[in-house]
Amino acid sequence: MQNLPYGQISQGDAPVLVVTPHTGTSVPAGLRVNPAWLAVEGRLADPFGAILRTAALKRDMTCISALYHPCVIDLNVAPDSRPLSSRLNHVGLCRTHTSRGEALYPEGQEPSEADVNARVEECWKPFHAALLKELLRLRSLHDNVLLLVSHASSWLSPYREQPGAAECNIGTNRGAACDRRLVAAITKSVQESSRSWVVNGKLVDAFAAQHYGMPLNGVHAIEVEVAGRWRLDCEPRDAAFPGGGANEDAAPGNVLDALDAVLRTMSRNGEHAHFGSGPEGRQ
Repeated sequence: MQNLPYGQISQGDAPVLVVTPHTGTSVPAGLRVNPAWLAVEGRLADPFGAILRTAALKRDMTCISALYHPCVIDLNVAPDSRPLSSRLNHVGLCRTHTSRGEALYPEGQEPSEADVNARVEECWKPFHAALLKELLRLRSLHDNVLLLVSHASSWLSPYREQPGAAECNIGTNRGAACDRRLVAAITKSVQESSRSWVVNGKLVDAFAAQHYGMPLNGVHAIEVEVAGRWRLDCEPRDAAFPGGGANEDAAPGNVLDALDAVLRTMSRNGEHAHFGSGPEGRQ
């Protein structure tokens, strides 16, 4: 496993690349001077992503994970994303508030354009450069590969509760990002685990599926958010250690096995994928 300034990479040779942009728990020292960040540092925004990563590593799958908490910089948001209001940024690239509206910066000290650009250069760009490199490496080994992205979405605030939410939200850019057999493999596995699911609901326009999914070239992309009771079941057992130690869950492993099996039976659709200079250049 490689520890890098923006996260961790563990290389495998299976045709699935698992990316967890929202499992980071660190907060830079420069931000910790504001007491509001003390409640964020160490908080795991995507506990399912942590379990998925553990399952993937056991299956020789490549994993790329973020270092910093997604409130610092969200690596699954387009780099040109800016908030509708600089004073209340819940879902942009560099959040100024948690999902419930708790301010992360003193009034008037929110990140400037230069601050945001610095985080993009230091974290976002190298993270996605590594992702692209691994996709191309795996595509050179397999006729079809899958980018599977787990993210926390509205759960980025550790205090938010959505007990009635669908337990598994799946995004495929309206079906354009992957072969439908892969979606069927996920939904069947989730259903066998007695979990509720929805395809292309609130994740219909998620970033990674839009910018990496090229099924005609053998590169598929699916985004997954676990919410509702399933997310609660994935929470760390020990409240004294909120950043890790999530509960065991067989379902993520079953999903990965099903996806791997489908990929290995799919025939070649095109030559090696070509992404150009990176996701910011995709249309």
